Formats: sequence, structure tokens, C-alpha cells
Amino acid sequence: MSRTVKTSVAVFILIAAFSLPVFAEVIHCTECGMMVDLNSKFVAKAVQGDTTRYFCDIGDLFTYLKKNASKDAALSVKDYATGEWIDARKAFYVSSEKKFKTPMGWGIAAFKDKESASSSGNPMDFDSTAKQVK
Repeated sequence: MSRTVKTSVAVFILIAAFSLPVFAEVIHCTECGMMVDLNSKFVAKAVQGDTTRYFCDIGDLFTYLKKNASKDAALSVKDYATGEWIDARKAFYVSSEKKFKTPMGWGIAAFKDKESASSSGNPMDFDSTAKQVK
């Protein structure tokens, strides 16, 4: 094999190797174990110290909190309208399994303010929503 062919083969192998997709870390829901889509409007997280727990569905966050009191954890959910992370304790929630098709079927969406929540249904605060989740 000529030197040019060997060099071409080597270059081809290098290009192919570096063109393989790089897989990101897979994050699993702390409550149910399902994969978490960080782009979902229904994702939630709890940060306590240097530990971050992710939840695939807002309902899973509430279920977890019923079993694991985390008063000092920073809780965040995604605003349904914008997809931005917001403080879960200050958010307003609308529960509608028909309107919101969430990963685990809880049907709960979070909103940053009561007005935007009202346009999607009957808004509830954090504590009222937590009591509703069984």
C-alpha cells in the first residue's frame, strides 16, 4: 500500500472517530427512575447542598416531598409558558390530565404567576397542589 493511501485511510479513520455523536449523561427521575428530559416543561428539581435531584414530572416531585421532608431544599420547576426555571414554592399550578400530557400522567403544569395560570385553569399554590397529589 502506498504512503498516500495509508495516510488517506488514517485521516478517514480519525474523521470517522471524531464524528461519532457524543452522548450526554443520562439523568433519571429520583422518584420513578424514568429518564428525565431537561427540555420538558414538566421537569422539576430539588437542590440540597451539593446534591441535585431531578424529576421527570412535577407530580413526582410532590410525591417525593411527601416521603422525604426537604424544607431547606431549593425546589425549581419550569414555567409552562416560557420554559424558564422558577421557584417551585412561589409558582402557581394547574392540574388537568386532559390538558397537560405529562411524562407520568400527573397532568400538573407550573406557572410563574397567577394570571398566566388562570388562563389555563384553576390556579393553586404550592401547598394546595402538594395536598392534591396522592
